[in-house]
Amino acid sequence: MKRSWIIGVLALAAVPTWANGKPVDPWEEPVFEAHGFIQNQTGIFISPDKNATATCTRCEPKEDFPSGHGNKLGRLSMLRNTFQIETDWRPLPQLSLHATFRGVLSAPLSVDRDAQVPEPGYLQDPDKRVRWVHENFYNEADLREFYFDIKPLDILSFRIGRQLVSWGESGNYRLLDVINPTNASWHFGPLENWEDNRVPLWMLRALLEIPAMQGGLEVVWVPMVPFIERPEDTVTFPLTFVGAWGLPPPPMQGDVSVMPRKIHKKHFKYPEQHPKNSRVGVRWKGEIGNHFGYTLAYYYGHQLSPPIPEYYVTSTDFTGVDVYVGYPRQHQIGFAIETDVPFPASTFIRIEGLIEPDRSYPVSSLTPQRLEPDPDFGNRFVFASKKELTINYAITIQQPAIVRFLNPDEPLIIALQFQHTIVPGVKNLTESQCGNPSLGFCLLDVPGYDSTRTRKYSYRLSASIFTTYLNGLLTPRIVVTWLPSNDWEWRSWARSRVWLPVSNSGFVSAQLAISPGDHWRIDLAVTGFWGNKPYHALGLFADRG
Repeated sequence: MKRSWIIGVLALAAVPTWANGKPVDPWEEPVFEAHGFIQNQTGIFISPDKNATATCTRCEPKEDFPSGHGNKLGRLSMLRNTFQIETDWRPLPQLSLHATFRGVLSAPLSVDRDAQVPEPGYLQDPDKRVRWVHENFYNEADLREFYFDIKPLDILSFRIGRQLVSWGESGNYRLLDVINPTNASWHFGPLENWEDNRVPLWMLRALLEIPAMQGGLEVVWVPMVPFIERPEDTVTFPLTFVGAWGLPPPPMQGDVSVMPRKIHKKHFKYPEQHPKNSRVGVRWKGEIGNHFGYTLAYYYGHQLSPPIPEYYVTSTDFTGVDVYVGYPRQHQIGFAIETDVPFPASTFIRIEGLIEPDRSYPVSSLTPQRLEPDPDFGNRFVFASKKELTINYAITIQQPAIVRFLNPDEPLIIALQFQHTIVPGVKNLTESQCGNPSLGFCLLDVPGYDSTRTRKYSYRLSASIFTTYLNGLLTPRIVVTWLPSNDWEWRSWARSRVWLPVSNSGFVSAQLAISPGDHWRIDLAVTGFWGNKPYHALGLFADRG
């Protein structure tokens, strides 16, 4: 089983809060305030992985393909410098304005030589791919948030502008958090703060509180107004575009993703900026008694990830094909239940679920494409795709525990999470059956990676434990996630034959936060990924962390 490790360092310096030209008195309510931070995030790969020879019989000529990305020992995984400032202005009790500016300056990373640039002309020039990733994703000067809060009544409020909205709270993986897309181009998403990874959208948000029912009704409308949003910012960042934290090259040919032919260009059909593509959602969040809360939610928008291959045509220079991928419409229905169990020891339990009645899945590249006429290109070859009911739920339990020999002064906080995804319509076919549509379709989690076949049942187990020492100066934390495989076989274990899952994967992260003062924080982390199939599950990240 391959293991790989990364060491990451984060240093944070906070800027004091000021109001009207002087430090804020915490006992006064300011009319204007500003605060911010300066942050550096640096990491290196310490994986010894090397390239592995391709075994694909369809690859001509034979080439070397990485077992993960390969060959990263000692290289930078990120070097990201961030300056962020947030301001709030309240000219009237019923009106306030919030703005957040974020500037990011990152160094080019040599490991982005593995990036799968969608434009033609980059295949034979790895250094050009590094420059493309750096210019398109690593630098940022952005008015990240800009919105008005209007409160005409005590029970009614509106938020209008560019903003972030989170409906879900299931730890390292998003379930109900379906509104804002994410950008994980610079680090592995589940190890970072979702507040930092989310991409803001222009929207209208209304909240009506109904005290008699112990709850509130929230409505969100994303109008998709032309010339305000960049279309590519309305969907989740494709992980093929970068090499440092993206997907490794697919194991067919140097730049092939969904078919055994050279891809000249990938056209991403981002959702058109038009009112007909508006997204809308509604959520009811309420309480029953003092210890029981619940959420009901519905959202109609676009499938933010992954993009679904639609068709390909022969490129104009006849050097390959142009592939068109899109983001289909999607309904999402969610719920959450949470409760505090005061006895015996303040246990917190949360159940969060998301039902996707029409989630779209790409299919295996072995599936034949349908030929149909195209007015511009003569013919187009249409990929099959399937819409399937998908059910996701997660159970989270958080428990404080006193372990005197580890920490006599503060409790240890233990959190456990079980996540389960069910796709009832999936047939668990073997790879040799994927090219025969009469047997059904082999659905994929990642387009072009045939080994990432969607299974009827998939699971994720996560655990974390942390505590604090010296009045919050030191906060150690351990996070472990395990993705058990759906493939089981008889294996030798403890001198006997047992039925065990194979192709397991996951990651473990040991972290230490140091807070030497009110305005400084240093985070140290060592993270290792494992997975014995480099093109399956977290084996895709087997040389990263």
